[in-house]
Amino acid sequence: MNFKEIELLIISIITGIFIYFRKLDYYKTLPRENIYISLIIIIWTYLVIKVSPWFIIVGLVILNLLGYKHEEIKE
Repeated sequence: MNFKEIELLIISIITGIFIYFRKLDYYKTLPRENIYISLIIIIWTYLVIKVSPWFIIVGLVILNLLGYKHEEIKE
């Protein structure tokens, strides 16, 4: 593993930790203190940086779809 890949892995893990421990609930479709959501964010971040920035769009579409489903459940 070279330095760039280690750096990428560290950034992805920090992003997952941030999502897990955040205090503000500005991502209502991503529950706080949920290890599964954090792992998904780590993988998503890694894919965005390493593979293709198009994964940003894919992730945002998925968040929007989950958000619509979340709103339907509340009503």
